[in-house]
Amino acid sequence: MKENKIYVLESMPVPRAIMNLAIPSVLSMLVNILYNLTDTFFIGKLNDPYQVAAVSISMPLFTLQMAMAGIFGIGGGSYLSRLLGRKDIGSAKNTLATSVVTSAALSVVLGIIGIIFIPTFIKLVGASGQTMVHARNYMLYILIGSPVVLLKFTLVQLLRAEGAAKEAMIGLFIGTGMNILLDPLFIFVFGMGVTGAAVATVLGNGCGMLYYLSFYLRKKSLVPLSLSHVKLEWSCYREILLIGIPASLSQVMLSVGNTISFRLASAYSDHHVASLGVASRVFTIPIFIFIGISIGIQALIGYTYGAKNYKRMKETIRTSVLISLMISAVLTLLFALFPKQLIMIFIKDTDIVNIGTMILEAYVFAIPIAAVGMIMMTSLQAMGKALPALIVSLSRQGIMYIPAILILNKLFAFDGLVFAMPLADLLTTMLSSSLLIWVLSKLKHDLAAHPDKATN
Repeated sequence: MKENKIYVLESMPVPRAIMNLAIPSVLSMLVNILYNLTDTFFIGKLNDPYQVAAVSISMPLFTLQMAMAGIFGIGGGSYLSRLLGRKDIGSAKNTLATSVVTSAALSVVLGIIGIIFIPTFIKLVGASGQTMVHARNYMLYILIGSPVVLLKFTLVQLLRAEGAAKEAMIGLFIGTGMNILLDPLFIFVFGMGVTGAAVATVLGNGCGMLYYLSFYLRKKSLVPLSLSHVKLEWSCYREILLIGIPASLSQVMLSVGNTISFRLASAYSDHHVASLGVASRVFTIPIFIFIGISIGIQALIGYTYGAKNYKRMKETIRTSVLISLMISAVLTLLFALFPKQLIMIFIKDTDIVNIGTMILEAYVFAIPIAAVGMIMMTSLQAMGKALPALIVSLSRQGIMYIPAILILNKLFAFDGLVFAMPLADLLTTMLSSSLLIWVLSKLKHDLAAHPDKATN
């Protein structure tokens, strides 16, 4: 099993290797889509716009949790892949253990701080009195479950980094399946509403986390997980943080951007908030698919970069972009033809359906842009290019999106708020593509040292 993972990363023909790694990752993301949409779907069946709005405005908080987990999941995973490419197993063991232990400790601290600042967060997103109580209850239980949520996300990223895409997928299937089973039980049978949705989410994450831990404890991974491997060395933390912080900042900016967008939407009505939340969740379908492809190739890019096999690495990037664009064509057609039907899957409220349809019609322009952008950003992270990765991470939801949403909302009201996201994605993809081309051009200087591997 371990030898097969090395063959995939090192020798399997690139198109086959991409499919081998990307298909389980895309399936994992499809499961994540179900996970992401489950609460909205079941709460929508209550046909209460205020409870739907409560789940919607809680999205930035959940995104912030993922951001913190991403420091050691994505950052640790990037470094782990490169170490495996260099055959440095000792440092790989330390990186894995350090990432897991530090993420677990951080999750406890963040959970406590988050609970203390729930009232402040609710005020920031501009929740109304009718939405406020539901949002507070949902956030409380999500934050109580922070250790489970963060550790699960960290572990799945680390498993993908060593090419264990299938195992990562299985854990997500387990977690999502439990959430889908528990949501109607807690929401309807126990009559807990949004509170029940939060409890089901945490329990589902807990099941996934236990599976990942058991995978390591059963010694099925390329790199064993043991507390004895923790050395707390600055050199290890430095490599993790160089990529982890930019990746985390991207999620932090996403959380900030969502907070601002929901606050601006609240000035129109709770129905606008709920519509924006439902449409945003529906739009995760294409976004998560592209994330799945990019996550799948991350291990391959990191491994080939660490091994200085630049020819294979460049072929991986080119092929991945083509695959993503082909998939984006199908998804763009789907969203362009059936936006109203997609919204109505989750809620039947006429106002929310009409506003949500308008939002999806605007978001459709971002689908092919996101297809390319995700590959560009992941490639920079996988190669350990800290500064370019940081610039791109800050741009998509910060430098580009936040000014766009503020300016366009002021100029064109809610229509401007909606079109800010496609515009920001376009500008960021142009930037990330330019930076990746620049990074790849610099690799030509390695030709003299590795003529048998590096290539144009």
